[in-house]
Amino acid sequence: MQGVFDNIKWWFLALRPKQWIKNLLVFAFIFFYRDITNFYDLRKVFWAFISLIILSSSVYLINDVVDYKRDKIHPVKKNRPIASDKISRKEAVIGSVIFFLLGLILAVSIGEYLLFIYVFYYFLVLFYSLYLKNVLIIDSLTNAVGFVLRVIAGGVVIGAPINSWFIIFIICASLFISFGKRRAEITMLSFKRASEHRSVLRDYPKEFLDSLISMTGAATFFAYILFSYTIDIGNSTPILVSSVLPAHVKNPHWFKITIPLGFYILARYLYDIYVKKEGDAPETVWFEDRYILYSTILYFIVSTFVIYII
Repeated sequence: MQGVFDNIKWWFLALRPKQWIKNLLVFAFIFFYRDITNFYDLRKVFWAFISLIILSSSVYLINDVVDYKRDKIHPVKKNRPIASDKISRKEAVIGSVIFFLLGLILAVSIGEYLLFIYVFYYFLVLFYSLYLKNVLIIDSLTNAVGFVLRVIAGGVVIGAPINSWFIIFIICASLFISFGKRRAEITMLSFKRASEHRSVLRDYPKEFLDSLISMTGAATFFAYILFSYTIDIGNSTPILVSSVLPAHVKNPHWFKITIPLGFYILARYLYDIYVKKEGDAPETVWFEDRYILYSTILYFIVSTFVIYII
């Protein structure tokens, strides 16, 4: 019986549950532009989220099979179930196919447009795992497209309007995180070992990455400022404060009060990269750095108040 539980544990870890947090982006449009208390829409987005988890887990299995030898020389990734031979590469490939089919079946039951987006997302990420992650700049741009597809999928499911500045913000933020991850990998492994683990890192000298991080960090912040001024929260249903506020303060620009929180989270992530020498696994940083975690929670509390209560 213990062997069965151990096998389940290793399979669960092989699906990279910490990275599922990225898929929460499918909830972005229902949160920002529609009433998240609408159970019908929320249920559709929830199943789109589950479908995306299944599909992304399928790709993670393939990625770990492809990176089997490189992960073995990484101080952390060598402990992954496939790299440590807790799950064989053959089993991982079979599991990946099963998850792929399950994800598509669930996606098509939600809507044909979602199916198209998810198929494109799957093969994009698969091509990334097999080739694009070794191409300078393109590796990070591919990651950015993957994040955008997550956001658009959530909007398509409920027919929400697409805010251009929000899409630009997601692109800039994902590039910023991707370049920061590359910088942290080089810092943690040393340049020689980093390039052995990920061949593209030999084309990313520290000075070049520092410039890219500065550029995309600034672009992320300004894109968020413009998003905060253009977000249309008039479609949501205020439930309390609007009835007592003066008319001249009832406007969608209240959302700009979240800008300082956004800046702090951005700056704190830079601190983790350059001072704490972390950031090679952004999804882990979000949980282990309590300042980022608490600031993110506060951000959603404030955003919820502005969108749904004021």
